[in-house]
Amino acid sequence: MNTALQAIIQSAAGTGGPTDPSSRYLGTPIEMLTLPDGTQVAYLQRRIIPQAQIYTSVQNYAVIDGDRLDNLAFKFLGDPILFWMICDANGVSDPDSLTNQIGSTILMPLASAIPPGARNG
Repeated sequence: MNTALQAIIQSAAGTGGPTDPSSRYLGTPIEMLTLPDGTQVAYLQRRIIPQAQIYTSVQNYAVIDGDRLDNLAFKFLGDPILFWMICDANGVSDPDSLTNQIGSTILMPLASAIPPGARNG
């Protein structure tokens, strides 16, 4: 990574990793990859999606036309960035798959009960 760019990222975010408390990647370690030409590339360690049953569900929600997961996360969890928690609680990695079928049921997790390790596998 360009040294100047890396300095800007690290000065703003410490390690260059996500600092938003709602991010599913908060606290995820940063790794470095050295390419054959010597260029270093920073990347986040892989996040393993936790088992859905570790979440405490507070209610079921029936999808209606026009639903978007970020809006549902704001409505039920208070933060649109927590859409990932709804995905995890429903055992899916594609957010759109939860809202593309009108009438399907989504489990809404309890936002204050993020299980240990859910963010970083």
